[in-house]
Amino acid sequence: MKKLFGTDGMRGIAGKYPLTPDFIKKIGYVTANILKTSGKKEFVIGRDTRESSLDISKAISEGMISAGLDVLDCEIISTPAIAYITVERGSTAGCVISASHNSAEFNGIKFFSNLGIKIADSLEDKIERELDKDLPVEEKNKGKILNEKDYAKDIYEKFLYSTIRDVSGFNGMKIVIDCANGTNYKIAPEVFSNLKANITAISTEPDGKNINKKCGALHLQNLKDTVISCKADFGIAYDGDGDRCIFVDENGEVMDGDYLIAIAADYLKKNKKLRNNSVVTTVMSNFGFYKAMKKEGIKVLSSAVGDKYVYEEMINNDIILGGEQSGHIIFRDFLNTGDGLLTSLQITSIIKKSGKSLSELSKIIKKYPQVLLNVKVDRKLPIAENSKLANAIKTIEKKLKDNGRVLVRYSGTEPLLRIMVEGPDDEVTKCYAQEIADVVDF
Repeated sequence: MKKLFGTDGMRGIAGKYPLTPDFIKKIGYVTANILKTSGKKEFVIGRDTRESSLDISKAISEGMISAGLDVLDCEIISTPAIAYITVERGSTAGCVISASHNSAEFNGIKFFSNLGIKIADSLEDKIERELDKDLPVEEKNKGKILNEKDYAKDIYEKFLYSTIRDVSGFNGMKIVIDCANGTNYKIAPEVFSNLKANITAISTEPDGKNINKKCGALHLQNLKDTVISCKADFGIAYDGDGDRCIFVDENGEVMDGDYLIAIAADYLKKNKKLRNNSVVTTVMSNFGFYKAMKKEGIKVLSSAVGDKYVYEEMINNDIILGGEQSGHIIFRDFLNTGDGLLTSLQITSIIKKSGKSLSELSKIIKKYPQVLLNVKVDRKLPIAENSKLANAIKTIEKKLKDNGRVLVRYSGTEPLLRIMVEGPDDEVTKCYAQEIADVVDF
C-alpha cells in the first residue's frame, strides 16, 4: 500500500482510492480503535462544503461507531474549530473531512489528537499498517451519532470573541472578506459584523462545486478588485477549510503569512508578550522576513514545511507565535493549530490598536525577489554527495553573502529538485538560480 498520509492528512480524488466508501469506513474503524485510549469515548467530526464531504463524513462515522465511539457531528465547520471543540469537550480525537485549498473534486481526512494538534507521524504510520491488513469492520452499532451543530458553532464563536478582549470592537473599519465558498462562509461575516466592522463578504454561496474556485487565499484577484472598488481598509481571504488566511492592503497589495507573522511578532514584543522573543517559520519564509526580525531583535527558528512541524518547534522551544508563508499561523496562547479566522481577528485587532493602515504596518518587511525552479530528476541523490551540485550551491551562497539565500530540496511527492534563490534583484536572482539548475544531470 502506498503512503496515505501527507503533510496534512490523507488526500485524494473523492470516489477513488483511498476515498472509496468501504475503505473510508475502514479508516474510521481502525483510527477509532487506535485513538480511543484517551479522553471520553467520542470523536468530534466536521466537514467542508464539497459535495463529497457529507458522504465521506457518514462513512467514516459508521466505522467509528462500529468501533464503539460516539460521534459528535458538527456538520459544516472549519478545521481549527474541530481542533478547539475536541479539546474543550475532552474528546478522544477530532476528524475533519476536507481537502483544504484544493478544488472540489479532491477531498481528504485530517485527524486531531485530544490536544487539538495534528496526530503524530508515528500514529499515522500505525494507522497505515493496520489499514494494510485484511481486517473486517464489525457491523455492530456500539456508539451513536450526536448532532449538535448549533452547540459547536456557538462554543467556537464564543472562544473567538474571548481572544480579543482588549478591544471594544472594530467600529469604523471597512473590511472585505473572501470566504472561499468554504467553511467560513457564514461564521466569518457574522463574527466581524458582531464586532461592529463594516463588512463586504464575497464567495459566500457554496454549491458543493465552487469551493476555492477562483476565490479564497490562493486566488486573490477578486478580493483585490473588491477592496479597491469599495475603498476598504483591507481585505481578508480564507481557504476552503478555514485554517489559513491572507490579507490584502488598501492598495490591493498581498500580505502573506510572512507579513502577518512579522506584524504580530513586532506588536507582541513591544507589549512584552512575545515569549522568548522568538517566532517559528518554515524554511520557505522570505529572506526579507529573517532580516526584518533580526533588525527588531526577534529570533527566528525554522521548521520543515507543514504547520504540525511548526507547532513541534514551538513546543520544543516554548514559543507562542509561528506559521507559514501560506497563511497557516499559530497563536499558541489561544489554540494549538493554525486558524484563519482567529488569525484575522488578531491582525485586525493589531491594526485597530495601532491606528495605522495595513500598508504602513507592512513596511516592517522588505521582501527579496524570489526565483523558484523545478528540475526533473531520475534519482534523488543526497545533495551533499553530489559534488557538482553542492559546489554550485556554495558558489552562489558566497556571491550572495548576507544579501540573499539558497534553498535546494527534493519534492516529497514528485521526481523534482526544487531550487529557490532569493537575492537583491530579479535578474541577478534568476541568473543564480539557473546556474544551479544547469549542473543538475541525474
